[in-house]
Amino acid sequence: MKYRIILILMFLFVITFDSFAHQAEIDKKNTLTSDTITIGSEPDYPPYCMVDENGNAVGFSVDLFKAAAAAVDLKVNIKIGVWSKIKRDLAEGRLDALPLVGRTPEREEIFDFTMPYLSMHGAVFVREGAKGINSVEDLKNKEIAVMEGDNAEEFVRRENISNKIFTTKTFEEAFRNLASGQYDAVITHRVMGLHLLDKMGLDSVKPLDFQLQNFRQDFCFAVQEGDSALLSRLNEGLSIIIANDTYEKIRLKWFGPTVKASITAEDVARIAIYVFIPLFLIMSVIWIIVLRREVKRRTRSLEEEISRHKNTLDQLRKQKLLLNEMEKISKVGGWEYDVQTGNINWTEGMYNIYALKRDEYDPSDYKKNTDFYYPGYKNQIIQAFTDTLKTGKPYELLAKLKSADNVEKWVRLRGLPEIENGKPVRVYGNLLDVTEMKLINDEIKERGERINLLLNSTAEGIYGIDLEGRCTFCNASALELLGFDNENQVIGKNMHALVHHSMADGSVHPESECKIFQAFNAGKGTHADDEVMWKSDGTSFRAEYFSYPIRQNGEIIGCVVTFWDITQRKEAEEELKNLKDSLEKQVKERTAELRDKVEKLNKSQRAMLYMVEDLNSITAELQEERRKLELSNKELEAFAYSVSHDLRAPLRAINGFSGFLMEDYADKLDEEGKRLLSVIRQNADKMDALIADILNLSRISRAEMSLEEVNMYTLAKSKYDEIATEEEKQAFEFNISKLPPAVGDENLLGQLWQNLIGNALKYSSKSENKRIEIGYRENNDEVIYYIKDEGAGFNPKYKDKLFGVFQRLHKDNEFEGTGVGLAVVQRIVHRHGGEIRAEGEVNKGAAFYFSIPRAKKS
Repeated sequence: MKYRIILILMFLFVITFDSFAHQAEIDKKNTLTSDTITIGSEPDYPPYCMVDENGNAVGFSVDLFKAAAAAVDLKVNIKIGVWSKIKRDLAEGRLDALPLVGRTPEREEIFDFTMPYLSMHGAVFVREGAKGINSVEDLKNKEIAVMEGDNAEEFVRRENISNKIFTTKTFEEAFRNLASGQYDAVITHRVMGLHLLDKMGLDSVKPLDFQLQNFRQDFCFAVQEGDSALLSRLNEGLSIIIANDTYEKIRLKWFGPTVKASITAEDVARIAIYVFIPLFLIMSVIWIIVLRREVKRRTRSLEEEISRHKNTLDQLRKQKLLLNEMEKISKVGGWEYDVQTGNINWTEGMYNIYALKRDEYDPSDYKKNTDFYYPGYKNQIIQAFTDTLKTGKPYELLAKLKSADNVEKWVRLRGLPEIENGKPVRVYGNLLDVTEMKLINDEIKERGERINLLLNSTAEGIYGIDLEGRCTFCNASALELLGFDNENQVIGKNMHALVHHSMADGSVHPESECKIFQAFNAGKGTHADDEVMWKSDGTSFRAEYFSYPIRQNGEIIGCVVTFWDITQRKEAEEELKNLKDSLEKQVKERTAELRDKVEKLNKSQRAMLYMVEDLNSITAELQEERRKLELSNKELEAFAYSVSHDLRAPLRAINGFSGFLMEDYADKLDEEGKRLLSVIRQNADKMDALIADILNLSRISRAEMSLEEVNMYTLAKSKYDEIATEEEKQAFEFNISKLPPAVGDENLLGQLWQNLIGNALKYSSKSENKRIEIGYRENNDEVIYYIKDEGAGFNPKYKDKLFGVFQRLHKDNEFEGTGVGLAVVQRIVHRHGGEIRAEGEVNKGAAFYFSIPRAKKS
């Protein structure tokens, strides 16, 4: 039964790698190229590296390396030499790789290693019958022999196993010297030692039963440190031959079949009894003498059979030992479940993966076995096993467990039922430790995601092409710039025919002249900024691009193109050039004009000198006239004030007497008389108001100014509250900003706001939109205040007449007034060193802007 488990295990071990084989074949087609490499091999390290009778390198590791290299199209030349020499040759670059190198901390400093394909445990070999060595501690003062440069030497020196260490060129020499009485022990790998002793025919040297705990060695292919390209291809080749059954064939070639049928002594005796006793009873009387002779002959035959049987048992013992070693190497274990009895049998590999000991753990409860798995995976395993028992279908799962020594591992589980009469009677399975492969695949996936994120985060369009011009990858910006929805529209397509087929004028753009193709044809980067690329909708855009070759293992396999739309940049450059040409032309024209003007100016300079003298004389005369005019203005203002003051006395008399007539003689006056008296009174009132405005204007011109900081916000708001009636306050929307202060005469500025706000109220009284807004704008050295309304407005072509004395743009029957108010406002603004202007349209309101010097900070 147990040997049948072993056979099923090896069968499932091969199946385990099927999922990787298909992907490896695809990758091989896409990336491999032919190369020749040189490797080194030892002459006597059986059954891994040795030479045949013709001096050719043979062995398990040699055949395995050749197969892995062939899987990735590598040719191999082999040089044979002792370990110390080929190790040095690889370190110094005279060799490209070695097929069998134990991975140690010392060697990791000078070599790079593939994933392990073999793990071997160390053993201590002594002469048969030797005593005194029962543990590692007993080796301290013993003479230990190892091969020079071997990882066994590194181990005994690193662990300080003994203070008496001897080295030989080969292990064959070490075993021969041990057998002849030299040394006390030889330390090497158990499997290799057994094979070498068998080859040498030495029966006097045996391995001890105890293990060297820290001398478990993973064996790999080794390359020079930093040769990542060759390392990657060897890893790929190793994965392929493990997955496609080549590894198993090579293993069977060098280690023989995993299991042979067991023939016991009892079977031999039983066969003898059933065959010979009946014959003896029949022939006992007649052929007794012949029978005796036959018995003797049969006895000799039986002895030979027993001898052969012993040899077979010895072979089976060795095969079992090799099987256990192979399970450790491949990190795989097998199991069998008997549906009828519920018994579960494990191979040694199962215990190794779970970090259990056979004599301390009973695997008969399959649910208990799932306790090593994380909860989510545990339920999947139980469900898959239960479904197999019900349906007879095999299962395969990837799961995560924590072994008895608290090590997290990823494993692949398989279960294959044996069907009899349509029902499962047994389930065979295997458990493969894929932790290292899972970590490698996760790292590769993470790197791919980071690369994709980087590509799709750039604003530039990026795509790659192979040597045939077919697109191999394309980022999101390239798809957007070229007008495609997804990468399936471009991957595998000829990018020259798709987006670079024509020039800007529509003429054909031959591939032979394409700078993108020149990148891998010439083996160097190219650049262009005067070509176009074509979108999927048939339109083109002006593009700038760089094209650089992609190299793999020193050979160009395509190129990567980075491009962007430069249409706007080119248009700006052309516009700038045109502007520059235009400016140069204008400069030339202006230079010619200036030259003419300078010439004319030179001619007139002399005349100007004479004119300056005349102007000085005229200026003096004008200043004298100005002085006389100012004197006349003062006299005129005094006269106007005097006349106005003197006119008011008879005016008051006219108004008073006409009032008496209206009151005392009303019964003697007819209606026409009353009307005429009313007209007299109205015109007297109007004349009185006009005289008051003239007096006010004269007073403003002559009054002394008291300058101080005036709160314009408070002043304007108080004037509105003062002159607006309650009805007007209800009807008008009055908005005033937080006005900055001004430096001026508060009384005059109050008069200014009163006149402007009064005008706004008067000329907006008949408007539907009764709205007044007061605000400001700040300039460098002054503040500009304004007042706006939405009233009757004025014709803008008469705006210069607004500030003249007695100038009115509306009839008296429309809006009352004397035409002096805005003249007063202008006089106040001028006295404060500012300016005033007006804007407006008929029936759309008016706005007055006046400036006052900015208030100085104390």
